[in-house]
Amino acid sequence: MSVAFTGQKSDKRRRDSEMSKNRDDRSGSMGDGKNGSGNRKKPGMNMKKVFAISFCIVLGVVLISGGVIYKFGHDLYSNVNYVADEDIKTVETLPEEAVEETLSTEERTGVAVNESELESIHDKMKKSTTDVETKSDDDIYNLLLIGVDRRDKTWNGNSDSMILVSINKAKNKVSMVSLMRDTYVDIEGVGYAKLNAAYAYGAGPLLCQTITDTFRIKVDRYVAVDFFDLIDIINIIGGVDLEISAKEAEVANGYIMDMCNIMDIDGSEHMIPSEGGMVHCDGVQAVAFARNRYVGNSDFERTERQRYVMTQLMAEAKQMSLAQMTEKMQEILQHVTMNIPETEIWSMITEVPEMLGYEFEQSRVPYDNMYDVIYVKGQDMLVPYWDETLTKLQEQIYG
Repeated sequence: MSVAFTGQKSDKRRRDSEMSKNRDDRSGSMGDGKNGSGNRKKPGMNMKKVFAISFCIVLGVVLISGGVIYKFGHDLYSNVNYVADEDIKTVETLPEEAVEETLSTEERTGVAVNESELESIHDKMKKSTTDVETKSDDDIYNLLLIGVDRRDKTWNGNSDSMILVSINKAKNKVSMVSLMRDTYVDIEGVGYAKLNAAYAYGAGPLLCQTITDTFRIKVDRYVAVDFFDLIDIINIIGGVDLEISAKEAEVANGYIMDMCNIMDIDGSEHMIPSEGGMVHCDGVQAVAFARNRYVGNSDFERTERQRYVMTQLMAEAKQMSLAQMTEKMQEILQHVTMNIPETEIWSMITEVPEMLGYEFEQSRVPYDNMYDVIYVKGQDMLVPYWDETLTKLQEQIYG
């Protein structure tokens, strides 16, 4: 009896144990965290959570990278001599250094005009420039490069080199247009004078305004350097290769001695070989070559030399890696005065490598056979044929 009773209890305990095991197995398969061996399963991760974590990681990398880039760009920009337009005031009088000597009868090439003829020239200029709409285009960025002639920084200086660089992103084209210093224009608040006087009276803002008002081309920004800063910039780049004639070398060497005396350095170390040829020029030599207006057709060929130096500088820049270019920029920007705000220069710097691959074209204003030369106030002045000039210039930049 007792044996039979014990056996029934044993069978019951066995069945209860199996039922309990089955419950445990089902519970485990339903995700309570246990498998058949009693170990916990790792819970399956919700896809939304996976995406959220991944997004946070990517965002963190972007923010960190952006912070590094921003700091680099901000540090780079802090080297620049940025001057807001509203901080520059127009001066009423210029120092004696700014006044050009009166040309003698033998030196002048312009036709003397009387008051009536001069008034007619003014009327023609006003009508031609006011009848034409000022052009602008979101795909075109007009940057004025200004080379300033002055012995010291106590005044603005005359803008003896003005190159309007028009960057056409839609057509992958860059137009470099030299605006000749002796062009006869109407400067607001000053009156009729040479174009280069606008910078002397009101620096970059007044010069940009005068060009916009006169040529009906919207000048977006400007960058200015004096000749001594340009010497440093060319040296930072590593110099430029220039083809120089014997006559150009002779005149340039005169400029070299003059500039070296001002800088208190030995000019004999910078002499260009008298026979000329292809010369790898340092900053002093290249600037002296660009300033030369006594070989060839006066200021007309000087503007060609200035653009030649610029294109050779760009050719040198094309050979640099991005790291090299960035390093050079940190030094170059210390020698530049401009009105380009930090937010704007960011995009310009990132686009420089691409722009160096654009098609380049060059010209100057006044165009050949589209101007007269008059003698006014003791100086020769260039008077463009305004209707033809404005049509051609706008077509070149915006066409």
